[in-house]
Amino acid sequence: MFGFTEVAHKNYENNFLRSVVFQVSFDKNDQFVGKANQIKDLFKEDFPRFNVSKEQGIELSFNKGTSNVKSVNEGSIINLKSEDGQKSIQISDTRLNFTVSGKAYKCFSDLNSELVKIGEFLELCSIKNVVRLAIRKINIVEFKINDTPTDVLSFLLNSELVSYLNAFPNKEHINHSLQVLNYKDNNNYLNLKYGLVIPQNPNTTHGQLVIDIDMYKQESIKKEDIVSESKIINSEIFNIFSWLINDNTKKLLQDG
Repeated sequence: MFGFTEVAHKNYENNFLRSVVFQVSFDKNDQFVGKANQIKDLFKEDFPRFNVSKEQGIELSFNKGTSNVKSVNEGSIINLKSEDGQKSIQISDTRLNFTVSGKAYKCFSDLNSELVKIGEFLELCSIKNVVRLAIRKINIVEFKINDTPTDVLSFLLNSELVSYLNAFPNKEHINHSLQVLNYKDNNNYLNLKYGLVIPQNPNTTHGQLVIDIDMYKQESIKKEDIVSESKIINSEIFNIFSWLINDNTKKLLQDG
């Protein structure tokens, strides 16, 4: 799809995931509010915490050289959460977001029952197709700052990705190096962000290595094809992640 080396999928014992977000977007649909109780019943086994709230937006207006900012209600939002709060679903009239914290995530196949229920939600609201299907995985490695923060990148990432740092003088003083790339292949898109982040605080003792992979397909997808298309996206994300990291990181993920 994007040219990253294809590798056999592997379930590691550990992960650096902060969150995994699965999202489907669809044409504006007003049925979901009237079917709130049916949606609650559909998801109640895994998401017993339920409420309906208003989506807040900001409206900025100008009149004769003066500006005015006010909060506006843009529509209803259905919020569902697991008992421990580690999984959540948020539904509006144009999208559904399913978020899993890194602590609750083991492998994508474990989410199959939730994806099937999402398909049932689409059926309930007479949504035959989605217009966008996305998966985003945010990995964050916290590390203690010793001498040279950029050494962490060299220790954890593909050597080809960090070789450019050697061209900079006094690289031990570099405390922020974030690379952002965007790919497009027909209707498939990839936003990739990786690098080093250290808070701008003179007393900080820790930094972060960030690997943020956001991939989506923007085309009409039948609701019955969502699971299979999601597996394709997830496999490509694994290919990308495996290409970004090196053997040191893979050993950490395997052994902890």
